[in-house]
Amino acid sequence: MPSANPIKNKPGHITGGDIFDDLGLSVQEALEAKIKADLWRDLLAHIERRGLSAANLARTLRLHQPDVSNLLRGKLSKFSTAKLIQFAVRLDLEVQVKLTEHRKKKRAGTRISPGRSAAKHKDMATA
Repeated sequence: MPSANPIKNKPGHITGGDIFDDLGLSVQEALEAKIKADLWRDLLAHIERRGLSAANLARTLRLHQPDVSNLLRGKLSKFSTAKLIQFAVRLDLEVQVKLTEHRKKKRAGTRISPGRSAAKHKDMATA
């Protein structure tokens, strides 16, 4: 039976493909939001891989339980980019920030990778 109200089936908003751009943020605000989201996503993936409990995470990150819950639930407005980087370091992750010339599809990005070996840095410098 067809819907009595065809408007219900219409999408409320058509996205341009990037939620941060769609929110009407300035270029700088959108970039910071993307960087925070990338940092959080990589932190969460690492936390899940290591199987850290909330209590262990609280000790490692030196946070109170409510802040651990906020982090795990993705409440990123509670944390600065600097604080997320600090968490990565406390989890023994390496943080790299890569800046590139602006092109149509290229933007500055971040990447978190496990380990901090000096050999890695040397290999990266010669690559």
